[in-house]
Amino acid sequence: MDQVIEFIGNHPLLVLATAAVTVALIVTEGLRLRTGSSSLEPSAATLLHNREDALFVDIRNEADFRKARLPGAVHLPAAAIAQGLDKLKRDRSKPLIIYCNTGMQTSRVAAQLKKLGFDRVYQLRGGLASWQSAGYPVDSK
Repeated sequence: MDQVIEFIGNHPLLVLATAAVTVALIVTEGLRLRTGSSSLEPSAATLLHNREDALFVDIRNEADFRKARLPGAVHLPAAAIAQGLDKLKRDRSKPLIIYCNTGMQTSRVAAQLKKLGFDRVYQLRGGLASWQSAGYPVDSK
């Protein structure tokens, strides 16, 4: 026990960083569980898109959307979910795969869409960054 206390005294920044990462993981997992939506790896998202005509929903800003997006993605900025629902109403029966740049903003939007009556809402784990690093194609203008 004395060694643990000595370690904490000698490495306060390391202990603080470990605590911060632990809290961030707990909060992220808590949000994911609260939304009731699942997260998908890029390969699973591709299968869902191909087999069940899942719709990719890009919640990033307009400039990022224009640079690169998943094939066939619908743009629905996170700040304008309620105003942009008309884009999704006809696709209410399709699975929705929500994504941003890194996957950190999708849980809040997924929860909103679930509350608005969309049953099958998924999050792309790691966002567009994980999609591109896995080597999958993107559309751009």
